[in-house]
Amino acid sequence: MAEQAKGRSFFAGADALTDNVALLEWCENSRRILHAGALELGICASELDARLRAIKGGPMGGLSGRARARQVARPIQQASESLVIACQYVVTASSRFQAVYLPELEAAGHRPRRNDFRFKA
Repeated sequence: MAEQAKGRSFFAGADALTDNVALLEWCENSRRILHAGALELGICASELDARLRAIKGGPMGGLSGRARARQVARPIQQASESLVIACQYVVTASSRFQAVYLPELEAAGHRPRRNDFRFKA
């Protein structure tokens, strides 16, 4: 609850995004939530597909167990893929904000987060 009051909730409206730090934190938190949701849905779809394939096809519709399982699990897999795309768009929005508003950010003393990854010879 305390985080919602600070405007750092995933479902907070634009009114809660009052500065560049809040916006960038919201983008990062949104990316994490969407990524975790995509993984969860993808795993669920795979497990459900495997379980439903074990049920042999009955006389209804003449579909195999595999085809019936795919009909049920595929929409969940597509939802997972949609969250991956949503995650990519949030990252794009964050990067574009930093690129488009770079002069204002630099004037305010904002420094981009350093990447700790280094190549060594």
